[in-house]
This record gives sequence, structure tokens and C-alpha cells, in this order.
Amino acid sequence: MLLLENKESFEIDESIFVECNMQDTAFFDIETTGFDKEKDTIILISLGYFDKERYFTVKQYYAENIEDEKKVLNSFLEDLNKFDKWCSYNGLAFDEPFVKKRMEINNINFSCPLKHIDLYRLIKPHQKQIALESCKLKSVEKYIGIERKDKIDGGMSIELYYEFLSTKNEKIKEIILLHNYEDVLNLPKIYNLAYKICKEYPIELKENLITEKQLGFLKSLLKRNKMNLNVDLKKISKRTASKLIDSIIKGNRDKEDLMIFIINDNNNVH
Repeated sequence: MLLLENKESFEIDESIFVECNMQDTAFFDIETTGFDKEKDTIILISLGYFDKERYFTVKQYYAENIEDEKKVLNSFLEDLNKFDKWCSYNGLAFDEPFVKKRMEINNINFSCPLKHIDLYRLIKPHQKQIALESCKLKSVEKYIGIERKDKIDGGMSIELYYEFLSTKNEKIKEIILLHNYEDVLNLPKIYNLAYKICKEYPIELKENLITEKQLGFLKSLLKRNKMNLNVDLKKISKRTASKLIDSIIKGNRDKEDLMIFIINDNNNVH
């Protein structure tokens, strides 16, 4: 197994960085030999995180042979265990279940981080509102002005990996690594976009909005617990308000947790 580590200087909106505790988030993406969790293997994982100096570190765990998968998973897990939440792009549908299944098959005891922030699911409901051509990762990157050095896609990386296995061509390996590296490197910038979109375009269908009774009770709860959520409570849905009230009553006082809950639940109403 090959382990690589790179640091990048990074600019991110200060208020978002602090409010979302981005220093506690593991940004991740995987490459596999196919789409079958039972038969295909994970060949590469990239894990990104902010250090105390706000540099963005990306660690890459690369299987130089198919048999290296267990080493890749164990090394990734050792670093992932330092975080309470992870962030992906469409990872709830693909990356997380794939990682879970491969951990199970390799007899590795694995528990996911408590929270999974899937940026795809935050952006998708607002695609038309922001005139986004497509919700594919590269389309979103282009939308916010990111120009990638990488020119391949996930499907091509599979073909290239098998070519690497037979030739051990270092240039092919570098192409695969760069592809996955940039997937993770750009996630905090997309996080920044997703946060701003969800703030600007909350649920506005009147019949779904929080009731006056819910609003009054929620405000009372927040005041009583000395909590201030940076969101327009009048624009959250009735369902979100109900779940939020229940969560606070049951003892949840984590502002960041509640904000992520509001964003995710409101988007699921669409």
C-alpha cells in the first residue's frame, strides 16, 4: 500500500468555517474496481481535513495491488476515527455503503462517524433555482469556477487501474491519484456553496412552513437554553420545527448539530 500526504493553503468563509466546525470534518472520496460492493474492491481513498493552522491536508491510501485493500481500509479507519463527522459528494448513496460492506468483508470492526454531510443532497433540491446545468461533481465545480488539472472520470480510473496492475506504469498511477485528490480537495469549496444556497433558498411553500404556535414554542426553548441559531426560523418547515423542538427537549444543545439537522431535513421536504 502507498500512503501519500499533501498540504494546501485554503481560503474558506470564516463564519461558515467556525459555525460548521469544519476543522472537525473528514472530507473523503473513494475509487473502486466497479460498482458491486460484494465483488469489487476499494483501490484508493482520499481523506481531507483542516489542521490547526487552517492548512488543508489530503491523505491518500492507494492499493498497489488488489490484495492491499485491507491495508487501505485499516489505515483510512485509523485516521477517520479522529472525526465525529464526514463529508462527501453523493457519498450516502455510494461511498458510505461501499466502505461499510468492504470493512465487513475484510472483518474490520467499523462504525461510521456520527454525521454524514452529503453535499449532493444539499445542492440537488436547488438546482433550478441557482441555474445549475447538472449536479454532477464536475459541473458543480465548474459552476463555482474550479478548473481541474485532472481530465478523467471514475469509470476511466477503473480501466487505468487494471492497466497499472499489469504495467506498474507510474504515470498511470499519478493520473488516478490526481483524480481522487482533486475530488476531495474541492469538497470544502462545494461545502461553502451548499451552505450559502441553503441559507438563501429555504423552504417557502406556505402550507409547509412552521406554524405560529411552533415558532413561539421554539423561540421560547432557544431562549430558555441560551441558544441562538443563525437561521430564519419563520422559513423552516413544520416537520423540521417539530423534529427540532423534540431534539432540544431531549437534551440536544449542539448548535452545529442542530444547524446541519435543519438544512438536511428542510431539503428532504422538496
